[in-house]
Amino acid sequence: MINFVKFFLGSQLGIGLFLCFSTVNVSSAGPSLTAKRIVIINKAKKELTLFREGKEVARFSATFGIDPDSNKYKAFDAATPEGLYFITYKKPTSRFHRFLGISYPNLTDAVRGLTQGVISLKEYKRIARAIQESGWVPFQTGLGSGIGIHGGGVLRYFGNTKERDWTWGCIALNNKDLEKLFDFCKFGDPVVIFNSRRNLYGVIRPFAHMEARKKGGTPDCPDGVCTYQVEIPTSLGRITITLKEGKAYGKSIKVRIYKDNAQEKPLLVLVDRNADGYMSGLDSISGLMAGEKAPDATYEQLREAVISALSKGRILCTQWTR
Repeated sequence: MINFVKFFLGSQLGIGLFLCFSTVNVSSAGPSLTAKRIVIINKAKKELTLFREGKEVARFSATFGIDPDSNKYKAFDAATPEGLYFITYKKPTSRFHRFLGISYPNLTDAVRGLTQGVISLKEYKRIARAIQESGWVPFQTGLGSGIGIHGGGVLRYFGNTKERDWTWGCIALNNKDLEKLFDFCKFGDPVVIFNSRRNLYGVIRPFAHMEARKKGGTPDCPDGVCTYQVEIPTSLGRITITLKEGKAYGKSIKVRIYKDNAQEKPLLVLVDRNADGYMSGLDSISGLMAGEKAPDATYEQLREAVISALSKGRILCTQWTR
């Protein structure tokens, strides 16, 4: 991981988009890094957008796994992963024209896989150790691997049928678009994948990092409840999101908006106790911004602000994912 940080600081520091990386031994607070090039993929819009130094330079149609809506969580589920990844290798020739490998699974994927019983503790430790030491994740775990961006066409014939969303989890482009992407990307470039169709919990969950870890780096979930956090600079202010989930607990989300930093009193505090994306009698909303709109309208405004930030590559203090 240290080698990767040196690489990223040495060759990727630029102007524009905020990205914050922390290892398992570093707290989420800290400075942000800026990516010179970044790839943004919105599964709901079926688009891949390229940014250079904060400015959009190209946009392409994209297609995804046979299950285009779900977030990938295990091997052979034919779903495309969501979260923050990096370009790990480039193959100029492949079965589908060219191939850009991405760093799936990341540590967020591994934590989710462990807490949901998809991978064993031994597999989790293998993945976490490999990530920390080299950035390369081991193959042959329950999470799957070999995810990347390749050609082959947004639409593809299977017999006499033309299909979209035909891959086993990769992102596919038309060959001419892939060639432009291939030339654009460098090793280590961030790749942000999200689905703007989801509610706020679903949109942001793949980018959240675990709040507490046991000695040795394994997830700490008291009473079976895991807590995750993420921060995002948005048009509304700096948004801090705390997520909780557990088999017996269900899900919840707490959102705070700050003008500048977390030392101030938040402008808004919203709590959705079942993370369904709607405000009910058990939920709460308070702060200076709370009375500007109806509670559900404020909640939707939050969701749209987060999606807008992700669409530009803005994601602060997500736990390391390369």
